[in-house]
Amino acid sequence: MIIPEKIDIEVVRGICTANCPMCSINETRYNKGVMSTEIFKKIVDSFKSHIENITVNLVGIGEMLVDVKLHEKIQYLKIKKVKKIILPTNASLLTEKRAIEVLDAGLDEIIFGVDSLKKEVFEKIRQDLIFEEVYENVKRFIKLRDQHNYKTKVSVRMVLSKLNNDELDNYREYWKKFLSKDKGDLILYFPEHNWSENDYPNKGDGPQVVEKDSKCIYVYDRLNIDTYGNVKFCCIDINATFFNLGNVLNRDPIKIFNNEVFSKSRDLMDNGKINEIKPCASCNVPLQRAERNLLNY
Repeated sequence: MIIPEKIDIEVVRGICTANCPMCSINETRYNKGVMSTEIFKKIVDSFKSHIENITVNLVGIGEMLVDVKLHEKIQYLKIKKVKKIILPTNASLLTEKRAIEVLDAGLDEIIFGVDSLKKEVFEKIRQDLIFEEVYENVKRFIKLRDQHNYKTKVSVRMVLSKLNNDELDNYREYWKKFLSKDKGDLILYFPEHNWSENDYPNKGDGPQVVEKDSKCIYVYDRLNIDTYGNVKFCCIDINATFFNLGNVLNRDPIKIFNNEVFSKSRDLMDNGKINEIKPCASCNVPLQRAERNLLNY
């Protein structure tokens, strides 16, 4: 019996303050919304005692800070003694009040999606966001964290594209002035990936099949759950339509993670046959993931 090391819980679905060309948010076809506290607690409780050994990523197709009760969900995870709580965000809604709420709630790590040091490039990538506001919010969060000695780790992350791939050295030099090695802060980058069978603004004319024989760690180490409790095959399965995997509100999530679909998929990957899994054949995430890295201080 395999227990997931991580759970991705999509507390916000299909709602975002940004409109980014590398994202498939416009492909979210059903039930855009914010996860209720009741459903959130039921999802967490469905993992029973296993939850204490699991990292919870509050992540999905949307901006998680749209959820005004996000800090209450973080508090509930702390009550359940989860191993680690991580929040990726574009920081557009991270006011001083929201920053203090998530810090007080006990958030373990926050990942800021900041894709350029240049206003014109940033606003071309993170469309509908304002460069100055995002930078102010990020730096204020770090200052509050440091002033009050919260333990929350901060990572700043750049999604690489042809617009910004010449900025890495300057990016590192800029952000290392604000981050703390003692708290484990990181500067990260990874290349833009595709979305398998889904559409998105930057899709272009990519190949129908991406040749590869690699494994994809996402079906080995994590369970991806949408706003209504439906299990996705992976984060690329944005509408939970690749397979009919079930819902953790009425099925044991550990049994789902060990069902025939997941088990057969892992067997195929173990034998170099990932492209025999239909949605995986056109996905380049396993290849792009290998290009992810950090910028050393």
